Amino acid sequence: FGPGTGVIWYSDVKDGWTGTGNIDADPLFVDANNGDYTLQEDSPCIDTGTADLDGVIDDIDYLGAAPDMGAFESEYSSVSEISVSYNTGWNMVGLPLEVEDSNYQTLFPNAYNNAMYSFDGSYSPVEYLMQGEGYLVRLSDGGIVEFSGATIDELTLSLTEGWNLISGISTSLPVDVLYNSGLVVSNGIYAFDGSYYHASTIDPGMGYWVRALADGDVTLSSSSSMGRTVPIVNHFSDANTLKLSNGTHSSTLYFGKDVSEEHRNSYSLPPTFPQMAFDARFTDNMRYAKDLGEISVINTNKDLTLNYTVNIHPGDYMEWVLITDSGEEYILTGTDEIVLNQGTTVMTLTKRAILPQEYTLHQNYPNPFNPVTSLSYSLPEQAQVILTVYNMLGREVAQLVNTNQDAGYKSVQWNATDMHGKPVSAGVYLYQIQAGEFVQTRKMVLLK
Repeated sequence: FGPGTGVIWYSDVKDGWTGTGNIDADPLFVDANNGDYTLQEDSPCIDTGTADLDGVIDDIDYLGAAPDMGAFESEYSSVSEISVSYNTGWNMVGLPLEVEDSNYQTLFPNAYNNAMYSFDGSYSPVEYLMQGEGYLVRLSDGGIVEFSGATIDELTLSLTEGWNLISGISTSLPVDVLYNSGLVVSNGIYAFDGSYYHASTIDPGMGYWVRALADGDVTLSSSSSMGRTVPIVNHFSDANTLKLSNGTHSSTLYFGKDVSEEHRNSYSLPPTFPQMAFDARFTDNMRYAKDLGEISVINTNKDLTLNYTVNIHPGDYMEWVLITDSGEEYILTGTDEIVLNQGTTVMTLTKRAILPQEYTLHQNYPNPFNPVTSLSYSLPEQAQVILTVYNMLGREVAQLVNTNQDAGYKSVQWNATDMHGKPVSAGVYLYQIQAGEFVQTRKMVLLK
């Protein structure tokens, strides 16, 4: 520098100033050596200035969220635009960008009044969206919504044990980043398009249900690229299935099999809300029931079909039965389809005993025997039952049953002893049943 003169190519207070408000980096001018002090697209000076130090916003023209630090306002800006497609009716939404006005009616002009809800154990009406939070918004008309604002490249989600309604960052991420955290249950991330379905990505502008195992934080970052480290296991791949569908949406439920306590949350469903297009679930918001369960259905369509597959046999003299709220009964065997009434909202799945059509005393097994045999009989209705063993002279040897019994298939064993518990000799014996007015006698042979 000469006396009283100076040439400054650019200002960089790197390591030379300890205050706040300036950058400590190369401002990345386009061509400072030739007098072009405009900023490059990736300059750290873009949107890093202050609009007014006294807190009064003046009429200052600038691009982006704030003035640029530099000789000229850059044509570049950190303001981005993201287009998101939404459906008519209810949508699960979130902020895809950092915006100046996060009022839901500003962001969603087609939203109904008082029609946005957050979730914190229960639904609550709110007006403003916050980063990382998910919301339910009801729109009078679907279509593309344009968002404008600063990108969200990193975000920390604070999850609480149970169901959380969350949203992501400005770039799409695989759900693996949440599963890999160890905080989210397997199969515990759901998206919504009128009904719930398992999400594969966390997309900008959309909301998601996430079920957490415990309280904790998960960081979402645009630099995340890891693959899944926690395998997703379907414990019901060989179970019986019920697939309910209304032509547009469908839901698959499982029955006939149980899972250990540690895996049960993987088959729970997020909370329902009024005017969902479709939903089907067992009692306690579960996707499965072992032997008995009530199924609740939400359906706004005129069609409702049920496709079932039975892989697990209910057991001897047992059957799987589906009973609708109108009293219709369907016996489920093999694979088939049932067309249900549109108004069906509740069904009961149960495993019940098959009732005999008539009284019967069956042949003992094994026969001949030594020293134990089984005597079985069928009761089509409740009755006082007496089952007695006689020798060939008609003398009573032992009374095996003398009680009132419900309808069903019954069985009792005889160990070839008399009424005093003493072994009887080999030979032919008679056994007789009396059930109401029904009497029947059969022979059996004891060998020694």
